[in-house]
Amino acid sequence: MQYAHLYAGGREIAVGDTHDLIQRLRDDDGAFGWIDLTTEDASELGRLAELLNLHELAVEDALSDHERPKLARYSTHLLLTISSSSIDETGCVHLQRFTGFILPNLFISVREAGFPIDDLRQRLELNDDLIEHGVAFLLWGVLDVVVDDHVATLEQLDDHTEELSSALFVEKHDAMAVQQQAFRLRRSVVRMQHVTLPLREVVNTLLRRDLRVNVRGLEPYFSDVYDHTLHSSEWAETIRDQIGTVLETNVAIQGNRMNEIMKKVTSWAAIIAVPTAITGYFGQNLQFPGFGTEPAWWVSNGIIVVLGAGLFFLFRKYDWL
Repeated sequence: MQYAHLYAGGREIAVGDTHDLIQRLRDDDGAFGWIDLTTEDASELGRLAELLNLHELAVEDALSDHERPKLARYSTHLLLTISSSSIDETGCVHLQRFTGFILPNLFISVREAGFPIDDLRQRLELNDDLIEHGVAFLLWGVLDVVVDDHVATLEQLDDHTEELSSALFVEKHDAMAVQQQAFRLRRSVVRMQHVTLPLREVVNTLLRRDLRVNVRGLEPYFSDVYDHTLHSSEWAETIRDQIGTVLETNVAIQGNRMNEIMKKVTSWAAIIAVPTAITGYFGQNLQFPGFGTEPAWWVSNGIIVVLGAGLFFLFRKYDWL
């Protein structure tokens, strides 16, 4: 699905298609535009690349599935590559790539279907007083929506981690389920780190004034995005440490539980050893006082009961049983 947006005179103006948009941009130096494509519009992107002299490597990156967040400079344009994030009920993080070709008066976006484009349009509409800043306005909107998505995703990851921590101390908790969920969450956090850590450098580069994008007048907005980016990357690191602590605690709890089991097994083995020892002694094939008599039978049974009961209550006293 393709969308073409023209901005002129501080407002958005309806246009027919991308060809009409480009023609009007050539006629009006004060206007700027936004062409929104999806990864399924590869043919349209190829046509625009020829028309606007977009670098072939940049076009290749826009259609690639494995590109880290970056801001690359080419002779005629800049290339922005970032990813938004979402999380499902199991704690798995999903990324949606977004690539932007940044020209002096045109912004071309190529996004995956799951990217929150409606949130972006709403963000731009709510801040239409910033339209006068041109393409930098669109760039800020994209970064702001993506960083807010990262913060929301990390907040849910944090909630999942807290739930997992609480589950550790539930009596007879499923240790294997905790282990699996912990590894699932850690994998999700690693994915978040892959998209949040490089984003800091992207925003920091935009704040420097050696690029073709003029962010003058939007510095407070980009600085706010940068602060949120720092927050999200540090938060991801904190959550990863928490998950590591959960894994270590789970192992420690299992070790403690095994120690408790071994204490009980050892206690019962000691109790069972008493009748074994007594019957072994009285079962000797030797003549001893009382051998083969009823009193000797009562004495042997009495010793078994007294010593067994004594050991039982002794172990109970010290919480071994």
